[in-house]
Amino acid sequence: MPRKNAHKPTRASGLPVGDPDFTVLLVEPEARLRRTLTDRLRGPGVTIITAASLADARREATRGIDLALVARQLPDGDGMELADQLNRGKTRGQAILLSDKPSATDAIAAVRAGFSDILTLPLDFSELDARVRQAIDRQRLQRLSQQRIERLRRICKKLNQAREDVAKQVDVICNDLVNAYQELATQMNQAMQTSEFTVLVKNDLDLESMLRKTLEFILQKAGPTNAAIFLPTTGDEYSLGGYVNYDCTSESADVLLQHLADVVAPKLADHEGAGVVHVTDNETLSKWIGDDAAYLADSHVVAFACRHKGETLAAVTVFRDHANPFSPVVLETCAAIGPILGEYLHKLIRIHHRHIPDADDSSETDFGTGGLAA
Repeated sequence: MPRKNAHKPTRASGLPVGDPDFTVLLVEPEARLRRTLTDRLRGPGVTIITAASLADARREATRGIDLALVARQLPDGDGMELADQLNRGKTRGQAILLSDKPSATDAIAAVRAGFSDILTLPLDFSELDARVRQAIDRQRLQRLSQQRIERLRRICKKLNQAREDVAKQVDVICNDLVNAYQELATQMNQAMQTSEFTVLVKNDLDLESMLRKTLEFILQKAGPTNAAIFLPTTGDEYSLGGYVNYDCTSESADVLLQHLADVVAPKLADHEGAGVVHVTDNETLSKWIGDDAAYLADSHVVAFACRHKGETLAAVTVFRDHANPFSPVVLETCAAIGPILGEYLHKLIRIHHRHIPDADDSSETDFGTGGLAA
């Protein structure tokens, strides 16, 4: 039923809310007071939504509400029940409760429920204007605060993304620096090995002495190991130029060295590129030399060819038990000395051919078949 004396007569003045996109929910069962309050709150950019019952108010409260004026006495319930729904919205609006002669207990309950203010019916419109302006000011501040929070969230999100991007870039740079350092260290080590080996053999014009020094240099870098150098004789055949027997018996060493000369040395000569062959398991060894891999089973093998202008002048094989693998330094050493040994072997061939009448420098290399044990 319409309430009597719901408001005191006053001169209509219209309340200049003046905030663009400002939504007001007016929940009042009395149509006359609803119209009066609507006229009073109407202003530029202000949307006013009216409801006459709690059910209607619940449906309308699903929108973004900036200010709600809610009568406590509604046909289908207590207007104070609407506070929970208003407070659950994305933008928490201001809420003013309209109540007949509220007690102190009612005021405390309204504040606890989420209402920011309470007005007594019948309304004093001058007091209403002041309270609404205060609620609007609070809502503006809350909007600004929420906008700042959202802006800070966006900034933090961008900063976090930037931090992650920088961290990824730093990781890439660090990895590049590590790789560059490792590559530089390898190059420096190879340069040192090259320089050291060059000084060792550059003035040596005796083949046996050069091969002995080469084996000693490899042992110095690799430690105790089996090693053999094979020299080409005729066609694709190789003979033993020098060797070191570390852990083979005398009988097995002869068979093994002959096997290496017949099988491994030609494989190295046919191996494309100037790289070092490094075998660490039986499966790879079998793929490399086939059925003859049994002779080197359970061994780690390092092998390389010594070439000059594409011609293989020596094949070197270093091997030992898999329990004692070769370090990267050994691989770098072999990679460094291979081209140098090839160059100096070519030099010896030229010197040797000078003393042979009608010697053809391009003829097939033949070092003889003598063996040198170290």
